Amino acid sequence: MPTTTPVPPLDKAKLVTDFYTQAFVHRDVAGASQTYVAEHYIQHNPQVPNGRAAFVAAMGPYVKDSGVSFRIGRVVAEGDIVVVHAESTEKDGKRSAVADFFRVEDGKIVEHWDVIQAIPAASANGNPMVPAATPSQAPGHP
Repeated sequence: MPTTTPVPPLDKAKLVTDFYTQAFVHRDVAGASQTYVAEHYIQHNPQVPNGRAAFVAAMGPYVKDSGVSFRIGRVVAEGDIVVVHAESTEKDGKRSAVADFFRVEDGKIVEHWDVIQAIPAASANGNPMVPAATPSQAPGHP
């Protein structure tokens, strides 16, 4: 009797990881958005309008010109949702832990939510807020 294997969430995790790496790590928001983001993208960050073009207009200059850098710590996928747990570092050294939630549909990112928390200089427990990435956590991106 033939069995069917469900499509693993890795495909969606890889799509989002590829997008995040190109857009934020390599600072190509426009190119990544053209490839991976749906034209009618829904944005839940109240500072960024809906739509792929609006996302590029809002985030492109910030990522390219502000001196901010990003590091992916972990990527988790379940169903149509992929979460990127990352760290951003501003030009002035201020660091933030970021959780970006993406909904993927038909091979495109169609929706986004985020949660951002400043990383303090000292920690009561000594644990990092964003883990170091491993190949299994960031598919295709050691």
